[in-house]
Amino acid sequence: MFFTVVEDLGGGTTAKFFGEADFAPSKPALQNASTTNNGFNYSGAFFNAEQYIGLTGSLGDLKIGTPNSPALTAGTTSQPFGTGLGGGYSDTFGRLGANANVGISGYAGQATTARIIRNERAAVYTTPTYSGVSAQLELTGKNSNAEVVTTTSTTSGTNVTGNNNGVVGLALKYNQGPLNAIVYHGEVTGGGASGTITSAGVLTKNGILQGTKVKYDIFGANYTMGDVTGYVGYTKTKSDQTATPSASITDAEDSTSTNYAVKYAVNGKIDVMFNRVSRKHNIAEVTAYYTNGGNATLTGLGADYKFSKRTNAYVRYEKAGNVNTLGTAANGYGDVKIMAVGLRHQF
Repeated sequence: MFFTVVEDLGGGTTAKFFGEADFAPSKPALQNASTTNNGFNYSGAFFNAEQYIGLTGSLGDLKIGTPNSPALTAGTTSQPFGTGLGGGYSDTFGRLGANANVGISGYAGQATTARIIRNERAAVYTTPTYSGVSAQLELTGKNSNAEVVTTTSTTSGTNVTGNNNGVVGLALKYNQGPLNAIVYHGEVTGGGASGTITSAGVLTKNGILQGTKVKYDIFGANYTMGDVTGYVGYTKTKSDQTATPSASITDAEDSTSTNYAVKYAVNGKIDVMFNRVSRKHNIAEVTAYYTNGGNATLTGLGADYKFSKRTNAYVRYEKAGNVNTLGTAANGYGDVKIMAVGLRHQF
C-alpha cells in the first residue's frame, strides 16, 4: 500500500511525497513492523518501506529520505521474481547482499539483514534520460555511535540512529525498446564506532569496522522478443576485511554470483518464469558448510495468473542446492526446497 502527494510548482517542476506501508495478513505481528534496527518497532510508524520527498523537473529527479537503492533496480532487472521466492534475493546467493560476516545490509543499521533494498537518510539523484540512457547517484551519510551503550529503552531509534554506515552508489541505465540494462557500483564504508541495537537495551558494534569498505559491482539486463523475455545478472561482493566481532572469521569476502532467467507470457492471463543462480564464495567458515567449496545453486520456478491489472494468483517453487541447512559444518549442507501459493492485490 502506498500514498502519493504531488504538487505542481510551475515551470515543469513538481514536488512529491511518497510513503509505502508493507504488511502481510498471514503474519502481521512479524511483517507489519518497521525492522530498521533488528526487529524493534518504531512507535507510531505507519510507513515502513520506501518513503521520500522529492523534486522532479528538467534537471532530473531528486529523492530524499528512504528511497529505493539503484542496487535494487540492478538486482530486479536481472530476473522476473523481484525480491520474492525464486529470485535468489539473499546473501546466500550474492544477490544484492553481503554475507552477514561483513555486517552490512540494505538498511545499513540492521547488521543481520544481507539484502540491499534501500538506505536510511539517503539521497538518490537521477539524471534526465537521453536516448534511453540515464545515470543515478546515491549518497548516505555515516555516523559515530558508541561501540557499546547500555540503556533501559527497548525502542528502536531512541538512543541510536538507524544508519551507521556510509553509502555511495553510481548507476548507469539503458531503457529503450526491448532492452533494459543497468550497471551499478556501490561502496559501503564503516562509520565511527558504529552500532546497532541487537537485544533489549544493548547497542553493539556493527560488523564493518571504521574506514573499511564493502564494494558491490552489479549488472542486470533483460531483453523482450514477443512473448519471451530473457534475463542475465552478475554480482560481485568484495570486502576489505570480514569485520565481524567473532575472532573465528579470518577471510575477507570476495564472492561472485551469476544468473540467467526467462519469462514466457503464455497469453494475456498467464506468465511462466524460470531462474537459475550460481554462487561462488571464498570465506572458509562458510565454505565448510558446502560439499563443493563455497559454491551454491538456486533454481526458481513460478507462474502468475492475472485476474486483472492489480489482482493475480501465483505459485512459486525454489530449490537451493548445496547450502547450509543445519547451521554447522558437520552434515550442515544439502538442498532446501520451498513452495508458495498466494493471492496478490496491488493498490
